[in-house]
Amino acid sequence: MSPTAPQAAPDLSALVLPRRAALVGAGLCALAGTGLAAVGDGRLTLGSGPTRTQATRRAADPGGFSRVRTSAPVVALTFDDGPDPAYTPTVLDLLARAGAQATFFCVGTNVEAHPAIVERIVREGHLLANHTHDHAPLESILGREVERQVRDGRSALVEVAGLRAGSVQGARFLRPPRGFTTPNVARIAGRLDERGAYWSLCLEANGAGDDRSTGARVGALLDPGDVLLAHDGGHVSGRWGQVYDRSTTVAALPYVLETLAARGLRSVRLDQLVRSGRPV
Repeated sequence: MSPTAPQAAPDLSALVLPRRAALVGAGLCALAGTGLAAVGDGRLTLGSGPTRTQATRRAADPGGFSRVRTSAPVVALTFDDGPDPAYTPTVLDLLARAGAQATFFCVGTNVEAHPAIVERIVREGHLLANHTHDHAPLESILGREVERQVRDGRSALVEVAGLRAGSVQGARFLRPPRGFTTPNVARIAGRLDERGAYWSLCLEANGAGDDRSTGARVGALLDPGDVLLAHDGGHVSGRWGQVYDRSTTVAALPYVLETLAARGLRSVRLDQLVRSGRPV
């Protein structure tokens, strides 16, 4: 699928709400907040909630980050749940057209199912990162299964993409599905040399009507150092399978990129963003 060519960006003053309001979303991006607590096996305790906000994620995972404090005119576009032949190739086409680089948080089962797309991601200079092997809810499974999910997710990237396990392109970043984590998940990830990487803004939580308005609004909300969460994967099979239509996300992306360019901002890989300043 190929979205129509971008038109001129609209008047952004009618689209941009206060930034704090823009960070509150629901569903896919899990941006509404509660507290958390964890037991030794990695599960949340009864009565606690998932880590839905930057503050609760920091409390659970002090070594993780949601954005980078930097003076450089850069942001990081990140894509979850792929690779997916229905959406990822179009995302790659749009990024190439804009001269932008991005980070793909891949699900291991999808990596194994679509190796050619993974190879294209690497060939075109983007970063691969770990989104577990089966898109597992790390906050609610046993610690030994958390370790298996993280380790096998990394192994899929290393084996399919032909990467060295310790290489930068081999991706030492982990994004727990839905951003839900616990102190125990963070400890296990740390032992496996994986750093928690979250986000400061979500594309899907900031719809503004049509695709063009959504993309322009998101592009206007992004500040230097921000990490955008979007999704290039609609289908995940297995125990924690899911099917989502990501066509609206893909259709809004050209306008995100167009608006960033108009503002003098460019999208870089997550490792490059981290090196530009201080992750927080």
